[in-house]
Amino acid sequence: MKKYIKGLILFFGFLALLIINSRTPFLQQEGGGWSVGYGESDAYPENINVKENQIYSIEKLKKQNDSTVFLADPFFIKEKDTFYLFFEHKKTKGNGDVGLMTSIDGKNYQYKGTVLTQKFHLSYPQVFKYKNNFYMIPETKQANAVLLYKANHFPFDWKICDTLVKNVRLKDPSIYLSDSLNILATSDDKLNMYIYQADSLLGKWKLHKKPIALRGTEARPGGRFFADKKGLILPVQNCTNGYGYGLSLYRFSFKDGSYSTERIAPFFLKGNKEIKEFSAGMHQFDIQKIGENHYYYVYDGNRLNSDSKRINIWGPLKWTYLDFKNWILNL
Repeated sequence: MKKYIKGLILFFGFLALLIINSRTPFLQQEGGGWSVGYGESDAYPENINVKENQIYSIEKLKKQNDSTVFLADPFFIKEKDTFYLFFEHKKTKGNGDVGLMTSIDGKNYQYKGTVLTQKFHLSYPQVFKYKNNFYMIPETKQANAVLLYKANHFPFDWKICDTLVKNVRLKDPSIYLSDSLNILATSDDKLNMYIYQADSLLGKWKLHKKPIALRGTEARPGGRFFADKKGLILPVQNCTNGYGYGLSLYRFSFKDGSYSTERIAPFFLKGNKEIKEFSAGMHQFDIQKIGENHYYYVYDGNRLNSDSKRINIWGPLKWTYLDFKNWILNL
């Protein structure tokens, strides 16, 4: 009887490992440096043909700054006739900084240098205009807070003007501001996406009464909220095959003090081995309407270091557990 039970345990354990491996492989290819791409369309794109768009690669930036390791997390803002593209700039020494490129036509970018550096790592520099002032909310997890920066002389001279959320380590905060709704989506190290709300940008930010929006391998913001007639769309990272594997789009619908979420475009972006710069994966997307019927967008992706793979046991086990827990909680 004991042998029978032991055999069943071994059988189902082995079966579970096979299922987990088919979903999130224990052997994973290693990604290398990140680059950014950009394009435009006359409608909100149902899909993006990355091969047809332009890429600002690591190699291009290295010609301007030879200490470049990668450029990632692009956010842009168009002011008058100029595109300002802010990005995470990792160099050979120190933490990540916020770099800047500009373009007149949205096709040919010029590197303008570093616009923000701190004693802690910076990434995900979401820049936006609010009441005629320019603000930035980068990821400042290492500062144990969500910090708000204001430009004294846009696009330079950024200074901390407020702390939106204190005493908590949060990743990739994405903000949406309007006359009727002010929310902030951000994630913790345990793959929970939290929603904060406030009366205004400079008001008191607190957890929504429904604090957790998403859990598991798709629970980390991957870009700016986009508002349309149906509500809000948020790009969300997917890490089922490792960090930076892909990105899906989620619909957030707010009504009567609560909200719902719907996955509307699974793997809207993901790695493409035909494109060297994005052969490993993609995880960031920022789209905005820049004309009556015209859209501009930027995104990032990383490349494969080689065809070799490394073993990762803990990641697939953890991600599968979190997704299973999320599924149970949503029943």
